[in-house]
Amino acid sequence: MASQIENRPNYRLPITDPLYFVGRRELLKEMQQKPLDVRILLGGRRIGKTSTLNAFQWSLLDPNIDNIVRVFPVLIDLQVEQPKDLENLRYILIARLRESIDRWKQVPLASLREMYRSFIRQIASGEIAVSFLQQLNIKFNITNPDNERRLIHDDFLLAFLKTVNDLESLKFNGICFLLDGAEFLTSQDWANNAWSYLRGLKSDTAIKPFLGLLLSGYRELKEYQQAVGSQLLNIADIKWLSPLTALEMEEIIECRVRKESIELSKKNLAVIRAWSGAHPYLLQQILNSIFDICQEGVDFSSSSLKVLIENLIYEHDNEFKSWWNEDKSSGSFGDRERLIYQVFMQHRQGTIRSFAQQTKLSPIDVKNGLDILLGTGVIHKVGQGRYEIGTRLFEEWVKWQ
Repeated sequence: MASQIENRPNYRLPITDPLYFVGRRELLKEMQQKPLDVRILLGGRRIGKTSTLNAFQWSLLDPNIDNIVRVFPVLIDLQVEQPKDLENLRYILIARLRESIDRWKQVPLASLREMYRSFIRQIASGEIAVSFLQQLNIKFNITNPDNERRLIHDDFLLAFLKTVNDLESLKFNGICFLLDGAEFLTSQDWANNAWSYLRGLKSDTAIKPFLGLLLSGYRELKEYQQAVGSQLLNIADIKWLSPLTALEMEEIIECRVRKESIELSKKNLAVIRAWSGAHPYLLQQILNSIFDICQEGVDFSSSSLKVLIENLIYEHDNEFKSWWNEDKSSGSFGDRERLIYQVFMQHRQGTIRSFAQQTKLSPIDVKNGLDILLGTGVIHKVGQGRYEIGTRLFEEWVKWQ
C-alpha cells in the first residue's frame, strides 16, 4: 500500500496521464467533433482548465480517433511564453507548432497513454523552428535571437501553410492551437491587435479550413470581451467549466480507490462528497488526506473529522484567499461575488430572481456573478435556473474569516 501511495500522481498539478483523467466527457466529445472551431474555456484556478486542455490534446493525437477531420494539437501556455507583441506571438505559434511535430515524430507506436507520456517527455531542439523558417528563406539574426524572433503576417502564412502540407504525411488535416492562460493577452497594450489578428485568421480563406483555436482563461477574458467587444470572442463558443457532476465525482472516487487499494466506509464517502462539493481539485486533496488516515489505520471519528477539516483549511488558506480576493490581488471574486456567496450561506440555494431581490443587484449583475462563482467551483447549477451552494470546505473557510 505504501508503494501505491508513493506512486500517487501530484494532484496539485494538471493531469497529464490519461489513466487518471475522469470527467468532462460531453465537453471533450463536443470539442473533438468540431476541432477547427473557435472556443473559449473559462474557469477559476484549480477547476481543471489545463487538465482539460491536456485531455483534448491527447484525444486529438490518438491514432485511432474516428473524427472525419483529425487535427494536430499544439498546447501553448501564454502565461509562460509571455509574448512581447503580436509579431512575437506569431513566431511563438509557429515555433511551438514545429517543436511539437518534431516531438510527435519521435514517439513510437503504442497505447495512447504510452504515446502521450512519451510525447510530453520528448525534448525538441530549440533551433527546430529557426531551421524550418530559414528553409523558407525567412532569415534571423541568430546573434540576437530574442530581438529577431518575430514574424510578419506573410511569413506566418507561408510557415503555417507549409506545416499544414507537412502534416498530411502524419495523417493530420489541420492545426488546433490550445492557448492556455489566454487572459495574459488582455493585460497587454497590443491586446486588441492580437484578438483582431486571430479573428482575421478565421476569415482568411487560405487558413480558415485548417485552423482551430481553443483559449482558456478566467473572468478577465469574459470581462475584456464585455468592455471592448473583442472580435475573436464575438465568434467564439464560450463555455464555463464548473464542478463535476455527481457521476463524475463517483468515477474519480472509484478510480482512486482502485488504484490505491483503499476501502472507504459510507461515512468516509459522505464526508468526501459534502466537503469537496465535487470541486475536482478539492476532491483529490480530501481523498489524499482520507487515504492517508486509512493507511495509518486510524478510526475515522467525529474528532478526527474535525482535525481533518481544520488541517485542510490551513493547507488551502492561500488558495481560498485568492478565490475570495478581498485584497483584490487576483482576478477572482469581487464585491458582487462575495455578496452573492454570503446570501448562499444563509439560504443554501436560489434563482437569479431571488438573489437579485436579496442583494439588490440587477438580474444581469447576479447572472454574471453566478457565472464567476460557478466557474470557480463553489456553487452548483441544479435544474433550470436554480443554483445551490457547493463545497463545505470553502464555506467553512469563509466562516473563519
